[in-house]
Amino acid sequence: MKEDMILLREIERYLEGEMSVQEKAAFEELRRNNPLINQQVEEHIFFLQQLGTFGQRQSLQDKMDRIHQQLDMPTLRKQAAEATHTAKVVSIRRRTITNLAAAACIALVTSLSTIAVMQNAARKNTTAQYEDVRRVLNNIQRSQNALIKDINNNKNKAPLNPGTYGGTGFAVSGNGYIVTNYHVVAGADSVYVQNTKGEAFKAVSVFEDISSDLAVLRIADSTFKGQPLPYAFKPQTAKVGEEVFTMGFPRDEVVYGKGYISARTGFNGDTTAYQVSIPVNPGNSGAPLLDNKGDVIGIVTGKQTTSDGIAFAVKSAHLKRLLDEMAKDKGTKKEWASHHPSHLDGLNRVDQIKKLEDFVYLVKVYN
Repeated sequence: MKEDMILLREIERYLEGEMSVQEKAAFEELRRNNPLINQQVEEHIFFLQQLGTFGQRQSLQDKMDRIHQQLDMPTLRKQAAEATHTAKVVSIRRRTITNLAAAACIALVTSLSTIAVMQNAARKNTTAQYEDVRRVLNNIQRSQNALIKDINNNKNKAPLNPGTYGGTGFAVSGNGYIVTNYHVVAGADSVYVQNTKGEAFKAVSVFEDISSDLAVLRIADSTFKGQPLPYAFKPQTAKVGEEVFTMGFPRDEVVYGKGYISARTGFNGDTTAYQVSIPVNPGNSGAPLLDNKGDVIGIVTGKQTTSDGIAFAVKSAHLKRLLDEMAKDKGTKKEWASHHPSHLDGLNRVDQIKKLEDFVYLVKVYN
C-alpha cells in the first residue's frame, strides 16, 4: 500500500510538471519499460480528464444558478403582464445575460487552453535545454543466451556486441560497488563494466534512485579482485570557481577533462547538484567529478544543450546519503569512499590520474 501511494504521488508530480528534467526523463524511461506503470499513468490521466469535465459542468451549473437567483422573476412577470414593451425589454435582458454567460464560458475555455499550451511549450523548451550524456552504441539486438555464451567463451571480456548504450561508472567501495547514472542502465537486460585494462565484468543493479538519476551496481563476477580506494567523498560543498576534473568514457578509452564549479545549484536551481563549466560528451554520464586533492565532489549527469561547456553533477553529499540509505535498506554495512582517507592529495595531476584509472569503468548496457 505504501509503495502504491509513493507511485501515485510520483505519477501526480509527473503529470503536474513538478519533476526535474532528470526525473521526468527517468520516469518516462520507466513507463516505456514497465507496461503496468504506463497503464497506471494512462488511467490516472483519464481519471483527471473525467474529473475535470465534471468540474467544468458543475462550475457552469453553479454560475447559471447564481444568475437565475439574481434575477427578480416575479417582478419581471408582473412587468410582462402590464405592457408588451416591457416584456420585450425583459426578453432583451434575458438574451443579453445568456450571451454574456456564453461569452464568459468561451473566454474561460480559451484562457485555460492558452495557459495549457504555454505550459506545455515551456516544458518542451526546458527539456530541450538539458541532455543526458550517455553514449549510444551500435544497437545490435542479441539474446541473453548469446551474451552469456560470449562471456563463457571470452573470459573477462565483454560480449562481442558493442551494446546499446555506454556510460561511465566509478568505484564507491573496495569490494565491487560502482555508481553510475540511472538513465544509463534503465531498462537494461545486461550490464558489463570494463576497466582501463580491457577486463570486463558482469554487473547487476542493486539500488536505483530515479529522482537523482543515480544507480549503484555490484560486480557479480568471481574473478573480480577489489582494492582499497585512493579517494574519499568530499563532505563540504564545493565553492564557486573551485577547479575540478573528471575522467570518463566518451570513447573506448578514458578521457580527462578539466574545469571549474560555475554555480552551487544544478539545472533549474536543483540544490542537490552543481553547475560545472567543463567539457562533457556522450559517454560521460556517471563520471566522477573530483577536486584538486582527488576527493570526489560529484557525479556527472548531463549537460546544457543551449550553451557549450556547461554540465551538471549530483553532489557527493547527496550520493553519500543514498549509499547510507541503501546500506540501511539492505541491512548491510558498507565501507563507502567517505570512510577512506584520500591518498591523492599532494600528487601532481598525472600521478592522480594514473591511480584513478583502476577505479573508473566503462559501463556497457545491453537490451
